[in-house]
Amino acid sequence: MRTRFFSTAILFALSLAGLAIQPATAATTKTLLPFSYTTSVGGSGGQAVTVLHHLDQSSTADDPTRYLTLTTPGVYYLGSRSYQLPPTILRSWITGIKVFTNFKGAAAATQLWSWSLYDWTLKQWVQVGTNGAAIAGQWTLLGLPTSQPQRFVSDAGRLVISFRSNNTAGDAKLDYEALIITYTPNSPTIGGCPMLPNHNIWNTRIDKLPVHLRSSQYITSIGRSRGLHMDFGSGTWDGGPIGIPYNLVPSTQPRVPISFDYDDESDLGPYPIPSPVKMEYGSDHHILLVDTGRCLLYETWDSRSNGNGAWSAGSGAIFRLNANALRPATWTSADAAGLPILPGLVRYEEIAGGAIRHALRFTANRTQRSYVWPARHYASSITDLSVPPMGMRFRLKASFNIAPYPAQMQVLLRAMKEYGLILADNGSDWYVSGAPDARWANDVLHLLDVIVGDNFEAVDTSSLMIDPNSGQAKQIP
Repeated sequence: MRTRFFSTAILFALSLAGLAIQPATAATTKTLLPFSYTTSVGGSGGQAVTVLHHLDQSSTADDPTRYLTLTTPGVYYLGSRSYQLPPTILRSWITGIKVFTNFKGAAAATQLWSWSLYDWTLKQWVQVGTNGAAIAGQWTLLGLPTSQPQRFVSDAGRLVISFRSNNTAGDAKLDYEALIITYTPNSPTIGGCPMLPNHNIWNTRIDKLPVHLRSSQYITSIGRSRGLHMDFGSGTWDGGPIGIPYNLVPSTQPRVPISFDYDDESDLGPYPIPSPVKMEYGSDHHILLVDTGRCLLYETWDSRSNGNGAWSAGSGAIFRLNANALRPATWTSADAAGLPILPGLVRYEEIAGGAIRHALRFTANRTQRSYVWPARHYASSITDLSVPPMGMRFRLKASFNIAPYPAQMQVLLRAMKEYGLILADNGSDWYVSGAPDARWANDVLHLLDVIVGDNFEAVDTSSLMIDPNSGQAKQIP
């Protein structure tokens, strides 16, 4: 539909000595209930596992239809319960696991019952608690904490509890059992809104995915010896801010009329453009707006004020930041790939927070007349299959040593390894996009000059796609 080229000369660097690193997201909890149980040695009362889903026995109450009876008829008891972590919670987010169970049985001195979780790393059971604190013959709610909790979650998100007795002196009754998972969602936010859902492709790690079959060709096309360039910074260059700014506006911000050159592929207005508005300096004139009340992202390209309160632009797109919807197939956005721009920008507060947990937007001079998920649009006439299509994901190779760089620069480089880069527009090769900020220090940009195209590889993300019309991605625990 059109070919657009990005500004090429912008100086950037990171120098954040003494910067305080702050946690970005508060911890939350999730209760997991068992979905199955098995008895390997001994017997059980034949009740369904769902009797463990409700805490309804106390003191000396005894309704055998409401609990499991685990028996030791001449042998000890050994059994297990299985749990499943939801795909929306990643193993790497977990900071704590605590076992809660409502138990009734003999005193521990008479018969010791123990709970263990399976360690998927060491492939062995780890005891997490016993009935030592239980009152003999009475229902007792036990809380059993764990350490190093991520080891108890398999690659598929499975957790397994083992339960056993040390002798045949009696039986045990379980009225309730659950795992309380404490975790910190690590997806980015802005203005109190999510920067797309946790499981969106922008916020999904790709460091475990296979290298794309055409990786070598794509790297050669963009430039093996060309250096990485951070296309943002502080101050001005050639009279304007360095990078792509964004605007946070309240839901009460008045909407203004706006017309589009490509109105057949644009989301019609009005748009909440304030006056004055922060707009990208240079040829692309992007305007990015976040309605913090409705969590809507408005983006325009080639934006022009008409001088009467109304605006014109080449194209415009509206994205719901709490949803995974993509543009209609073949539609552009304010970016050539048909993707949102803001979720891919490097922002200073992310560096200050100690982590960037999303893919980064970057440009290349030559792109293919094609696009791959999650992109929706191309802007090229090149049909050479050795040239990367829009939407292609790249990552900094795991073997690249980031240790010599300052700690704050390692935040940026680590994101390039874990979340990678998404090719989103035509422009200068290996130019990474970010927001301007007075706190960036431009005089150390050349620390990144030694990072060249050969330090990257293209990634095959096809296995993450759930629906070609959705940005939701399968999560790798």
